[in-house]
Amino acid sequence: MNKREPVTATTVAAVAAQNAGHPLAADRAARYAQSLEPILQMVAGLRGLPLKDVEPAVVFRPAGAQRDD
Repeated sequence: MNKREPVTATTVAAVAAQNAGHPLAADRAARYAQSLEPILQMVAGLRGLPLKDVEPAVVFRPAGAQRDD
């Protein structure tokens, strides 16, 4: 997998303007970039986990049980 570039304020501002039609001030884009970068670093760490042969856990719901949502 290719190493990604860090998120920059310029990137955040460009994506906001192009994709959402919402231009951002430079200081606000910088704050968003600062918040997004740790999240994307954690996602990259998850993608590196050796989960290819791991099966998901089976979850059983008792018969007749009702959910509250």
